[in-house]
Amino acid sequence: MRAFHAALPGYSPTPLTELPALAAELGVGRVFVKDESCRLELPAFKALGASWAVHRALSERAATGQVTLVTATDGNHGRAVARMARLLGQQAHVFVPQGVHPQAVAAILAEQARVTEVAGSYDEAVRLAAKEAATPDTVLVQDTAWPGYEEIPGWIVEGYSTLCAEIDEQLTAEGVTEGPDLVSIPVGVGSLAQAVVTHYRSRPSGRAPALLSVEPEAAACVLESLTLGEPVAITTGETIMAGLNCGTPSSIAWPFLHGGLDAAVAVPDDDSTRAAADLAALGVSSGPCGAASLAGLRAVLTGTGAEERRTALGLDPTSVVVLLSTEGPAANPQTPAADKITINGDRLWQSLMDLAEIGAYDDERTGLRGVNRLALTDADAAGRRQVIAWMRQAGLAVRIDRMGNIYGRREGGDPTAAPVLTGSHIDSVATAGAFDGCLGVLGGLEVVRTLNERGITTRRPIEVAVFTEEEGVRFGTDMLGSAVAAGRLTQEYAHALTDRDGRTLGGELARTGFDGAAEVRLAPPYAYVECHIEQGPVLAENGVEIGVVTGVQGISWQEITIHGRAAHAGTTPTHLRADAGLAAAQIIVHLRTMVDSGAYGDLRATVGHLSVHPDLTNIVPARAELTVDLRNPDDVQMARAEEALATFLHGLEGSFSLTTRRMAKTAYVPFDEGVQRVIAQAADDHGLAHLSLLSGAGHDAQEIAALCPTAMIFVRGEYDGISHNPREYSTPEACAHGVDVLATTLLRLANQD
Repeated sequence: MRAFHAALPGYSPTPLTELPALAAELGVGRVFVKDESCRLELPAFKALGASWAVHRALSERAATGQVTLVTATDGNHGRAVARMARLLGQQAHVFVPQGVHPQAVAAILAEQARVTEVAGSYDEAVRLAAKEAATPDTVLVQDTAWPGYEEIPGWIVEGYSTLCAEIDEQLTAEGVTEGPDLVSIPVGVGSLAQAVVTHYRSRPSGRAPALLSVEPEAAACVLESLTLGEPVAITTGETIMAGLNCGTPSSIAWPFLHGGLDAAVAVPDDDSTRAAADLAALGVSSGPCGAASLAGLRAVLTGTGAEERRTALGLDPTSVVVLLSTEGPAANPQTPAADKITINGDRLWQSLMDLAEIGAYDDERTGLRGVNRLALTDADAAGRRQVIAWMRQAGLAVRIDRMGNIYGRREGGDPTAAPVLTGSHIDSVATAGAFDGCLGVLGGLEVVRTLNERGITTRRPIEVAVFTEEEGVRFGTDMLGSAVAAGRLTQEYAHALTDRDGRTLGGELARTGFDGAAEVRLAPPYAYVECHIEQGPVLAENGVEIGVVTGVQGISWQEITIHGRAAHAGTTPTHLRADAGLAAAQIIVHLRTMVDSGAYGDLRATVGHLSVHPDLTNIVPARAELTVDLRNPDDVQMARAEEALATFLHGLEGSFSLTTRRMAKTAYVPFDEGVQRVIAQAADDHGLAHLSLLSGAGHDAQEIAALCPTAMIFVRGEYDGISHNPREYSTPEACAHGVDVLATTLLRLANQD
């Protein structure tokens, strides 16, 4: 066999390249990649099997004269058959299924073959090729077998043995005399895997390696067959791994796969794309099918349950792994610009959990681990420093403005273009969970990491923002950093705000080291997209993954101070009391009556802070302080509710004196319909159900909407969407899905003109 291939034009052993960086990443001793990007002057390993099978088929024919070699292909095998036909003076007729790139079809035509494009799957193309080959003077040279057609596919498998023999020789030259501990094999119908199983399970000496098969999620016929214990045909979908897009295992390969494989895995297109980019960065030219071997190995050796899988495969830190990179990029051309990306959900979750430990506390009431990271406290400063470190590790250029807002910038192909902005906040309330705000910041960071790994350069820069004092619980004004950045509030006003201990925001910025030098007024971005937990039950109640946020309802905050008269609790008759605590209670009850009446639309009212003075058991309160939070999606109804509350307060003034202070007021903010459409399309493209809804909570997005087209992505929460509570929780899968949508949305916006 080796002598036959050595006699063909252009033969030389393909490289076996060692990649120490991958070994370190995967926790094994050595990783080698068998690079089949140039095999017999073609960009894939298929030439080994096709050349031997054509040679044998023509040698076995009794008749002489010209024949037509017929085959079906997803690109590489058909081109190899056509090349052999041309070299031997024969004709070739190649059937190509739907989804094969036009450049791959053109490469087959360049071998002077006739091409029939099939409006169907690979299995349908095989059926039509077999029907065509039933005519005289034709030979079917197909790399999959079925009962009654097994001899020629067997010769193709024999041809692949040269690849395995080369690996043994090359490993020996590298000092690996016992052979590899694991081989990762991309699998379509299973012919190459059959050859690898045959080679390593029949060697007279050396260790028997673990063998891992890797398929696309859209065409995992071998994995499905192994799961069921018998060969099955499946309906395949679309995949960039066109060479592996097969729905039925080869009949002659199946016994070898069933008895010889140690593990099987299916991987998504995004993982293969990332693997190809990583291999390219390490000097190995690989297409998505070839890179599947790395994507599959990563799936097996990382993530939840990885240690158990390592043990089952017999791997340890000294193990030797061989990846079969079965093709180069030219074998399976792709559309140049990525349009949909999937992030690393495990890494996102780990970042969320790591940040949640900064400012963490044990909540006695719930028995859970909560977060207390009020704005510009020491805990918030520590969280900010951690995020900045992560930003810089991801290659972002970091700037801090005079409000302490943090921006991490990933440069685009056109540095002069307005950036696409994403982000949120990491400050919390005193009894928070791990997700409010943090998902938006760390989700944006994860998008950047993913773009870096894929080698994707967007036309526009992308910036990730961390806004200061979004919650408003320390300095009394919510969305403070973004409001100043957008120009609604002045820097001077914000710096003068005080907390309950009299500390100013400006002073705390200086104390924590976040009084940055950058100009606080933000130049208008191209667009802003914020990913956030829903903080409500709507998505869960509707069984939907993603919320496309249409806007934020109006918010009114005010502080009311009631001045009564202190008196003895035992000696002062009730009719002579000016009880400020009672007046506060009357206000609370009246607010609930207003809400329940329905007269003010979809009004919500909350008294979140109430204190009385002198706050002693036996003294009638002389003073009461309370805050009133009103929410309404209708600005007219909000104004009516505020007027009704003012009228009620005026009615209390006969017995008390009252003062009110406006803390915050924002009108209803509608979000940009164009950005909403991009988000909805991204959710559709990721196969995630979505609905449109209005936000009941305030967000930085409502401030940035004054500068640029803006919208938000909501992620489903558990436990009725509870938030501002240690029970706040979104699953790892829900977080990953939300940031997948964010990633694709940012990518598409950042590539717009």
